[in-house]
Amino acid sequence: MKLSRIIKTNRGKLDLGELEVIRRRFLKYLRPHWKTMAIAFLATMGAVGMNVLAPVPIKLIFDVVLTDAMADTTVGMWFSEHASTPTTALAIICGGILLIAAGLSTFAYLRDVLLAQTGQNVVGKLRHDLFRHMQKLSPDVFESRRTGDLLLRMTGDIQMLRQVLVNACITLGENILTIVAFISVMFYLNPGLAAVAVAALPLIAFSAVRISKRINKATKSQREKEGFVASIAHEVLGAMTVVQAFNREKSELQRFARQNRASIRAGVRTTRLEARLFRVVALASAATLCGVLYFGVRSVLAEEMTAGDLLIFVAYVRALNKPLRKLSKLAGQTAKATACGLRIAEILNIPPAIRDAPDAIVATELQGRIELDRVSFNYPDGTKALSDVSLRIEPDERIAIVGRSGAGKSTLMKLLLRFYDVVEGEIRIDDVDLRKYTVASLRDHMAVVQQDTVLFGLTIAENIALGCESADPRAIRKAARTVDAHAFIKQLPEGYETTLSERGTTLSGGQRQRIALARALLRPAPILILDEPATGLDAQSARTAEDSLMFNRAGKTTLVICHDLSAMERFDRIIVLDHGCVAGIGPHAELLGHCDSYTEMFEAWAVRPQPRSTAKDSADADTSQRLPC
Repeated sequence: MKLSRIIKTNRGKLDLGELEVIRRRFLKYLRPHWKTMAIAFLATMGAVGMNVLAPVPIKLIFDVVLTDAMADTTVGMWFSEHASTPTTALAIICGGILLIAAGLSTFAYLRDVLLAQTGQNVVGKLRHDLFRHMQKLSPDVFESRRTGDLLLRMTGDIQMLRQVLVNACITLGENILTIVAFISVMFYLNPGLAAVAVAALPLIAFSAVRISKRINKATKSQREKEGFVASIAHEVLGAMTVVQAFNREKSELQRFARQNRASIRAGVRTTRLEARLFRVVALASAATLCGVLYFGVRSVLAEEMTAGDLLIFVAYVRALNKPLRKLSKLAGQTAKATACGLRIAEILNIPPAIRDAPDAIVATELQGRIELDRVSFNYPDGTKALSDVSLRIEPDERIAIVGRSGAGKSTLMKLLLRFYDVVEGEIRIDDVDLRKYTVASLRDHMAVVQQDTVLFGLTIAENIALGCESADPRAIRKAARTVDAHAFIKQLPEGYETTLSERGTTLSGGQRQRIALARALLRPAPILILDEPATGLDAQSARTAEDSLMFNRAGKTTLVICHDLSAMERFDRIIVLDHGCVAGIGPHAELLGHCDSYTEMFEAWAVRPQPRSTAKDSADADTSQRLPC
């Protein structure tokens, strides 16, 4: 018969399965450190032994030095033989106190250092694995979750989880051993008085179980609200120019304040539950001490036990409060750590949307021939993006992909990069289904420039060489010159060795875009995918970038996602997407007369107000005018 995994109380249910989930999911991180943990546990046993011996010298002082209550015992006779005077006996006992203190401090030091070392190693490995796993997840995971909450799971939640993985098992063992040792000694000294001392233990255990479930629930709520606070802060700080430009400071502060107050309330609720558990332990311990004193003093007056026996007994009762309080605190910590562990496990349990097939091959020397055969795709939320798309692109072709917003242009790019896999149909590169290539080798053969330029907190040279780390400084500078970035880079304090801020916000939009273009140009990839590559560039820079990326790549396939329909005749062919379907394929002149969807888009673009070029626009490399792709 299986034991129930649910403990029912009048305040809720304690699901022991949650601890089992944590044990199964994360115990593997502790196994490599079992030797260290074993030594730490041995040190813990030594510390427990020293704690048990600590009250004994006080009893000896009362029953050997101050009185002769132990004269007929083995210990009393030993002192009579080796300590001729009370002063000598006192000196021996004081020496014993120092030895016990030295042993306790040594064992405690060894235990704490080993636990800290193991804890940091476990946290480091777990954080590394979590970060690696998150990099494998599909984009929709990050689009549906708040960045601040994910960061909180990777930092604060992992630190909390360490409590239950590393500290909890040793702390639990130490305190249980201490309690068992103290109770054993008390029953040896006086069974009746020991029974009084342990009478409150069931009440303490029941309270710990009952309140821990509520602490767990309150902690989950608290961590979620803290995640909202971190997300709002991350969002606002990353878009401070927009906030200030639209005078949103007050509104964003109010939004932050609402979530901050909710987080504070959740934290207070958790602390109140922990304090309630501590209060139960403190009151129960005080009642126990009163009972021991009442019956113990009566026993001493009746000469049923010595004053030293009562003192050591009271010392054990008082010392027993400490492990009981630690256990009650551990119950709250375990509940909080379990909640954090479940939040981490939730992310780790999300399977990567894209995996290498068991027989996947490494893509080598691809030519860049792309073919879509009756491809359909729906996003995980059910949104239909592409429907029965078929087309073929040859190496050395320059292809423009146009269509209204939501037509499926960006989805097509994501499928080629294998951020997602097709629902129906097949995408082939060099006549091989791209799912048969390893993901890493497939992406090695592609260079991408996104409309939302992403730079890292590295040097400019490292950002340009991001897709080609083996590139030498000369190649990096050549790529920068080609896209007209060298001039502004040389004006920076440290030139190419200038370290950028987060996302490169210290640079203008046009400067960031030119670095991204240089990065794509430097990468030796047969397939180039550009999403509005001229965003943020002036006329001269846009034309320079266009020529370098589109006309100096013999034998390379170039796909350009365009919203600006000027100079479409420069492309070999244009793919027109409309509501996830191919509405037309062909050169500009051919589509303009035979593809209604393209004709409507081109006419709408042609009649819209065009930005007027000024002398200042020509001089400013970062004007907002957007020119041909």
